[in-house]
Amino acid sequence: MGLLTLPFDGLMAIFREVADRAEAELYDDGAVRDELVQLYQQLEAGSLTDAEFDAREMKLVERLEEIERHNRAKAGH
Repeated sequence: MGLLTLPFDGLMAIFREVADRAEAELYDDGAVRDELVQLYQQLEAGSLTDAEFDAREMKLVERLEEIERHNRAKAGH
């Protein structure tokens, strides 16, 4: 029976690894922080209006808050 499930077990391990990596990337705040830095640079360069900046900044801050809530929940706090 073990030989028959070996390919399935291997596939499941691969699927778990892919899911773990996708979750880690989804809840990594580094990319969001980088995007915030770029957003501030665009504002300073005059590439964005204040309204555009405010709207995009709000979305990024909300995303950072979501990431923080997720990471706290995952850590058990």
